[in-house]
This record gives sequence, C-alpha cells and structure tokens, in this order.
Amino acid sequence: MELLELEGVVKKFGNFKLEVTAKFEGVTALLGPSGSGKTTLLNIISGLIQQDEGRIILDGEDISVLPPEKRKIGYVFQDFALFPHMTVRKNLTYGGNSKVDEVVEMLGISHLLEKPVEQLSGGEKQRVALARALINRPRILLLDEPMSSVDEFMRKRLIVEMGSILREFKIPVIYVTHNRKEALLIADRIAVMINGRIFQTGKSEEVYEKPANRLVAEFMGAENVFNGIVRKADKWAEIEWSEGVVYAPNSGFKPGDQVEFCIRPEYVMIVRDGKPLGEALQGNVYHGRIIGRVNTGGMHEIVVKLRSEYVTALIPDHAYHKLKLGTRNEVKVGFRKNKVHVIPP
Repeated sequence: MELLELEGVVKKFGNFKLEVTAKFEGVTALLGPSGSGKTTLLNIISGLIQQDEGRIILDGEDISVLPPEKRKIGYVFQDFALFPHMTVRKNLTYGGNSKVDEVVEMLGISHLLEKPVEQLSGGEKQRVALARALINRPRILLLDEPMSSVDEFMRKRLIVEMGSILREFKIPVIYVTHNRKEALLIADRIAVMINGRIFQTGKSEEVYEKPANRLVAEFMGAENVFNGIVRKADKWAEIEWSEGVVYAPNSGFKPGDQVEFCIRPEYVMIVRDGKPLGEALQGNVYHGRIIGRVNTGGMHEIVVKLRSEYVTALIPDHAYHKLKLGTRNEVKVGFRKNKVHVIPP
C-alpha cells in the first residue's frame, strides 16, 4: 500500500488560502462544505494547479516536481468528462489504452462497451469514468464528487459497491464529497477540510465519534456542543456547564480546564418517569421542554429546550410512540456518559 504525503502544501487565491499537511492511505473521504478547497487540493495533487509552497510525496518520491502526465494519477471529474457521442469502448481506449477487459469485468460494464455514452444512465456513466481512470493502473486515484449526477435511489448501492472495488487496487484513493453519510459509507478514513485546512484525519468511526474541535463536531452532525469547566477528574471527568454537571470519560483533564464537549443526537436518551437510572445515565439527566419535532423516516428528531441550552435527540420510531412524545412537552433527557466526548482544551 503506497502512502501519499502532503508536506506544507500552500496555495493562495485572493483572500483564500489553502494550507495542508496530511497523509493519505487506503480509501479516504475528503469531506467538507462547498468552497473549502477540496477540488483545489485534488488539482494540486494531480498537477493541474501548481502549489505556491510545499511538496507532494508518493511512497518516498517527490512527485510535485513532475508534470501531470508523469504522475500516474487517475482522476474522475464531477461531470465525468466523457465523450458523449463515442461508444464506451472508444472512451476507454481513447489515448492508446487497449487492455480494458480486466477493469471492465471488475466494474460490470462489459455489456455497455458498444453503447454510446449519451445513452447511459448516471450510474453507468460513473462506472465508465471510473474504468477509464483505472485502466492505466494509476498510483493514486482522485474522485471529485462522482455521485453528484447519480439519482438518490441508486446512490447508496453504488457507493457501497465502489468502495469494495476501490479497496482491491491497494492505492491511495481520495474521494471528495460534502455528504458525511456518503463519506462514512465509502471510506475507511475521513479527512475533514474546512476553510482550506484539514482539521482532522482518522478512521471513519474515530472522526464520527471523537471530533477534534467544534468545527469538525458540528460538520459531522454532533449538533450538541457545549462549553464547560472541569471540576473533578477521577474515573469520570466532572464538568460544570450551564445546566449543572455532566460526567464524561476522563482523558487526562485537570481541574480548572476549560473545555468543550459534545454528544451525538443518537446518544441522547429520553428518561422515563419512575424507571431507575442505569450507570450509563447516572448524573447526566436534565429537565426540558420539547419545542420541535421532525420525522426523518423511521427516526424522529426532537429539539429540547433546557434551562438555557438546546439539545437535539434522535429517537427511533417505536420508542417515540411508546413514550408518547408526539403528545408531550415536558421531558427528561439523559446523556450516555461513555458517549460524551470532551474536546481537549
């Protein structure tokens, strides 16, 4: 498995500055909002844009000194960049490629070879563009929002299939998306990019569960992010916040540390009256009032106003009806202690 390293890569466009030091291996989703510099970074790696500073190292070789055609990089563009009036075969063999059988078979597009590209569906075009990028056995594969032209119905299945195929090539793959569900489905690792900087890179579950800062937490959908001060740090960190005290795993904090902590909506529990509290919620229960409800299909998102903070909870449909939340206003919410993530100072 080759390793792609970006060492102090800098590019300035007017008031925008991209500044990245990162390592990529396996299938990595480059995740971030529109305008954060994701496509610019792909273009720098491919050589289509020259960085102002820094180096691009692939398996110990500085490829940033090479022209684009010498870098052996496969690139799938957002619009696929296929020739619409050519057949699939001619698109794949354009430029001298002749050995297409293995990749075509792997991607399941053998039956499309004689079909004009303009007659293909979005999902079929996506596979053809991927095949063209992989035919020459690139050392790196870059994909820029390749699912943007695929309808929602087909997208999930295609993403899962694509992720499985990409892992077989054992090369660094950078998959650009602004959709965190898409990133979690396809990638082994996630790099979160905001305002031209990568704030966190790690295994998908690590970035999802333990964001490095408030920006990452909010972008990854952790929604419930609060400020507090560590009062005690024993087995559990005891944190004073606007609603009283919250207990969280102690990761080496000291009394007096000012911290931020977050808890994902799916780990906010509705506490039933008269039911004994388990260890998981002990000390982390707060009274509030439901001020908003949204049915997201199988799940219900509710917003609870505490004394001064707002908490979002994600409740399964069966629990929502069992607790009669559709007819209630006053509730108690509990934070699972082992799921409260404290962001280091």
